[in-house]
Amino acid sequence: MKCLIVDDEPLAHRVINNYCDNLSFLDIAKECYSAFEAIDYLNENQVDLIFLDINMPKLKGLEFLRTLNNPPLIIITSAYQEYAMEGYELAIQDYLLKPFSFERFLKAVNKAVQQKKLLEASKNRRELESATKSSSSQTSSSISDHQESIFIKGDKKTHQVKLDAILYLESIGSYVKIYVKDKTIVSLDRLTNFENRLPENLFIRIHRSYIIATRKIDFIEGNRIKINDIYIPVGSVYKQNLTKFLK
Repeated sequence: MKCLIVDDEPLAHRVINNYCDNLSFLDIAKECYSAFEAIDYLNENQVDLIFLDINMPKLKGLEFLRTLNNPPLIIITSAYQEYAMEGYELAIQDYLLKPFSFERFLKAVNKAVQQKKLLEASKNRRELESATKSSSSQTSSSISDHQESIFIKGDKKTHQVKLDAILYLESIGSYVKIYVKDKTIVSLDRLTNFENRLPENLFIRIHRSYIIATRKIDFIEGNRIKINDIYIPVGSVYKQNLTKFLK
């Protein structure tokens, strides 16, 4: 997620930056020390999430928020709890009271991530409905490709998942999270087992904790890959896999 920090306190920037360094899916696109600086940046750029302070000179955080026609996800970071109700009325994701712990920060970020997934799922459904209406012109071979799937055990169910719907897989401890277009499946399995099951022409392991769908890559930047606004690290051991794929 591309993030924007809007806060007039340098210490707040350092705290948020340090917390974000522990979360590979967060990318600080810009640090702004006033609402006016943020307005200038947003006029030319888009972000997914703003960490927004309230008590700033000239233009307060909530006043700034009201100026945005189509605001991204917002997490308020403030030392003043009395503005919380007003913030939630403006559909913020969470309200962090300074000083806040990494655990509390992570909880707020997870809320934003889940909301982003819901918004993307809704968008994907609309796009799928639109594509379905125009699918009569597809060839039978392309239709067959989209019907290829695997069965995945997770959440006390066995899911049939289309390969084309899988974005990436992430190993977390003793389980694997499979990120699909409209949901996430948690499987008590090993990433290596999925690596053996998934077709090599469609999936590649780029990290000891990640397998990605090659068709879903937006771009590769240094040692990370962007898929659906999520940045995934490339492990040094698996760089050779990526090099082979790019040839």
